Amino acid sequence: MRDLSPIEWAVRPLKKYAVFRGRAPRAEYWWFYLATIIVQIPLTVVDKVTDNGDLLSTVFSFAILLPWLAVTVRRLHDTDRSGWWLLAFFGGFAVFGLFAVFGSAGLIAGTSGSFTSLIVAILVLLVVVITLFVFMVLPGTPGPNSYGPDPYGPDSLEEVFA
Repeated sequence: MRDLSPIEWAVRPLKKYAVFRGRAPRAEYWWFYLATIIVQIPLTVVDKVTDNGDLLSTVFSFAILLPWLAVTVRRLHDTDRSGWWLLAFFGGFAVFGLFAVFGSAGLIAGTSGSFTSLIVAILVLLVVVITLFVFMVLPGTPGPNSYGPDPYGPDSLEEVFA
């Protein structure tokens, strides 16, 4: 399994469109992530050139949302973490969004409490994003874990012939 090409790694999450169980190795997650960026950039440029709003890039983003969620949960599983950690990622954005909606009025008025809450919201967002990034970069647990067998397969002969 280790000898897949980058394109094969990038396509695997699309083949497992909505599979949230099991494990995804780093190669699967990061090649998929890079492929989505490589596709998203030209779509955004075409959207700007044709002046049709963000139609193409938005449609593409919605089309890959479920595979992205699934491969991210499987990547968390590979590090022996629950997929619910992804909820913290969205929670951080929710905290920041709530500040943007409700706290900006106080910030415009110049209250120091609003500025403090802006700093706290930014710090929460940074901590959550950095934590999720570290989880995605860490190597998976060797051998089977509570979410399934090693996605690269067994490395030792004892596991192969057990």
